[in-house]
Amino acid sequence: MATIIVLAGDKGGSGKTTSSHAIAHGLAMYGVYAFHISTDPRREILPSENRRYATLDGRDPKTLGGIIDRLQAMDRAIVLIDGGGGRPDVDRVLSNVADLTILPFMQSQTDLRVAKADLDRLPEAVGLPNRWPTQKWAREVADRELAEELRGYIDRLMSPVPEINGYVSLLRDTGAVPKINPSCKQLGLRVLERLGLSVFSLATEAPESAIA
Repeated sequence: MATIIVLAGDKGGSGKTTSSHAIAHGLAMYGVYAFHISTDPRREILPSENRRYATLDGRDPKTLGGIIDRLQAMDRAIVLIDGGGGRPDVDRVLSNVADLTILPFMQSQTDLRVAKADLDRLPEAVGLPNRWPTQKWAREVADRELAEELRGYIDRLMSPVPEINGYVSLLRDTGAVPKINPSCKQLGLRVLERLGLSVFSLATEAPESAIA
């Protein structure tokens, strides 16, 4: 059966869409069948062309259910569902079918407090510090604030994803620029590790056209 990963969280602009595309891109580079499903009616569906993974339209709830049912039957596939922001009821429903729910958040105090509420609301979810500073002093400040605001949740946090120029290319019709490939691959591996999986058990030799 397929493995389902949901990117959720109440706050918009925290990086759910970019992170879900980055994970799909990184895993696809290892030869994993990867699918990205958009569920936010406010977002357009990016084309599968120029990508190593498929992009699917799950903005209609009935359509989404059918897509999930079909993909769940696929062996060794990874399904990334972008839940969109400001929809706690949708987050809860999607998390019920997920093997892993990830809550991206950035370093602002607002993001940290919303992340804390999301972690309480979705007790099986894990937090993903996103677009984390890379300068030494800024990283120290961000890490300190993270430890203070999310004290008691550290075991439910993944290691931070640094601020990387070029991530925005994932949201363009032309697809990712090559310079972000290593970062996407690393993120994909970290997500698989959280699931207790490895690319060796998931990778296929199928051509890219088979998942387009």
